[in-house]
Amino acid sequence: MYQPIDSSGLRRLVSLELNRLHPRTREEAHRAMTGRMGAYDTDGMAIAAGIDAYFAERANAH
Repeated sequence: MYQPIDSSGLRRLVSLELNRLHPRTREEAHRAMTGRMGAYDTDGMAIAAGIDAYFAERANAH
């Protein structure tokens, strides 16, 4: 059964997982999220946007 996931939902899932994992670098975050959610994000845009949002939020918190 195939159920498409919209980009905004996937982006939120990426942010949630990154907040749980606390990666130190963008490369570490990208490897983790590609391994976990890469099959759902065919063009990589949602994962990239989620990673950007995570690191922007992290920079603002410090």
